[in-house]
Amino acid sequence: MASTYSKIARVIKLVFGIKDFSLFKKDVKKRFGKLWYRRKYSAEDVVRVMTDLGMKEGSLVCVHSSMKEFYNYKGTAVELISLILKTIGPSGTLVMPAFPDYGYLKEDYVFNPKTDKTGAGYLAEVFRNSFDVIRSVNVQSSVTAIGPLASFLCDEHVKSKDPWDRFSPWFKLCEQDALVFNLGMPHNYISTFEHCVESLLQNDHPYWSQFFTKSIVQKYLKEDGSVSSYENITCEIERRPYEPTIYAWLSEKDWKYSQISNLKIKVFYSKHCLDKMLNLGRIGVSLYKKPSTKKWNF
Repeated sequence: MASTYSKIARVIKLVFGIKDFSLFKKDVKKRFGKLWYRRKYSAEDVVRVMTDLGMKEGSLVCVHSSMKEFYNYKGTAVELISLILKTIGPSGTLVMPAFPDYGYLKEDYVFNPKTDKTGAGYLAEVFRNSFDVIRSVNVQSSVTAIGPLASFLCDEHVKSKDPWDRFSPWFKLCEQDALVFNLGMPHNYISTFEHCVESLLQNDHPYWSQFFTKSIVQKYLKEDGSVSSYENITCEIERRPYEPTIYAWLSEKDWKYSQISNLKIKVFYSKHCLDKMLNLGRIGVSLYKKPSTKKWNF
């Protein structure tokens, strides 16, 4: 059943001819936000904060971003990515989410890792399209990566039983203690690696197993032009995250925060953070408001 918010959004879209209500909200927010936040900043300023939060030569870095929140940024996406790569150097690896832009649950959809645009935002799409990246084969939650760990992170994703299991780049990022940055993402957003909790705990408790009840076959285009497929496990239950439940348990060992003008910059120290979230999951602390853990015994 659609929420009240969804119903209101649907009416507004119909009346005003808005195709994407989420983008419309961001545009309105940016228009008014620029009246309040006036400080201009560059790629150098953003990377300086990232280095203050732990990024250095040789780092494994994953970046989630929303460039709609870069209100007074005086630079380009290519400049920011290039400077991050320069900072981590040839021994560092950069990763960004690259899940396809809509349509991936359609039965006739064939994922083309080489050409399909990402739905993970402008910075991620520029990274996919403008740099010599490797892309993992997982229709629901692929990544792009460049650097010495790129193949290690991406090559086995097609073997995953779900997008976040031990074969996935998301788990491997945490295993390798990646710095996971959020640039302009929603205030309480953690990162895609948060889904590793339900994946890794699905055999430990019925609450977590309900996230993996439906088998789907997903197709992709191989480099030789042939179509192959793999099976993933998903679910049809409604998910409503409420991340403050998790944040209440996290400390500076797990994440840190800074800000330039309006731009919120967070880093998660992924190995420590995931370990903490797994331990919380074992005692019934979930980031989901729905499905709630309240009726379950742990």
